[in-house]
Amino acid sequence: MDRFSKEFLKNATDAIEILKKRRIFEKIESKYPLAVIGDIHGYTESLENFEKIIHDSSPNKIIFLGDYVDRGFEGVEVLNEIFNLLINYKDKTILIRGNHEDLNINKEYGFYEELISKIGKEGINTITLFYSNLPISISINNIFFVHGGIPYIKSNDKPAILKLEDIYSLDKIKGKKEYLEFENNILFQMVWNDPDGYIDWFEPNYVRGDGVFYYGKKAWNEFMNANNIDLIVRGHEIVDGIHIWKQDGTFINKFKNNQRFYLDQIYKGVITVFSSRYHIGRAGSILIYKDEIEFIEL
Repeated sequence: MDRFSKEFLKNATDAIEILKKRRIFEKIESKYPLAVIGDIHGYTESLENFEKIIHDSSPNKIIFLGDYVDRGFEGVEVLNEIFNLLINYKDKTILIRGNHEDLNINKEYGFYEELISKIGKEGINTITLFYSNLPISISINNIFFVHGGIPYIKSNDKPAILKLEDIYSLDKIKGKKEYLEFENNILFQMVWNDPDGYIDWFEPNYVRGDGVFYYGKKAWNEFMNANNIDLIVRGHEIVDGIHIWKQDGTFINKFKNNQRFYLDQIYKGVITVFSSRYHIGRAGSILIYKDEIEFIEL
């Protein structure tokens, strides 16, 4: 085993021990700013540029929205650096699980073969532990961070609203096979569902596949009202850096680099942050301040 493989496995093991102590979901308060990066998908350039932003802005929290691997060819290197950030800044660094933190998906999109090629079969067991111990979401200062979004739950043939207490109750499966393979429908949808301001509640998302839904403006407003949430920040979709669905279902999707906008303008809205370079648009990140959000290209 070469030096890098040993380093990767050691860093992964140390990172997993930190993640084991974290709940599947937490609700916390923090000072500002908060630095947020979306899907990286195996592109080290995106992560390196984000680290420059971290260095310049000294954020109080560094939030990763999931989908660290697949598509790009440097997923192992991306993960190794993320492990380092978690180890060195464990009180600041927050990792959230995306739909590509799944070995079955990795077999389709490239990371499984990359991992075996660069690290060996021992890497599979280590990554299994990493995936199964990643939190699913976090709320910071009443901002809900998640990879996909809110799930469609039926109650008497009507859509019911997810309560944050329902996520807390799933702590018992974190680290287990049921969590690793997304056997729980709520958790599965939290990493797969997408927002759509043109609809009110929920509609099937046939593009994504069986069991995946779009959630509309009434759905996300009811969720935020019921849980004292002011804003949803998520990844998962290919957008030009960022995309914002406003509370009323209208959207904003054109931003200049370093453009700022007031949080009051997007209260009860949904922000998508996409940070990978495998598409033709920009890779983006955001800095969240007490009253403003700044968009920064990566």
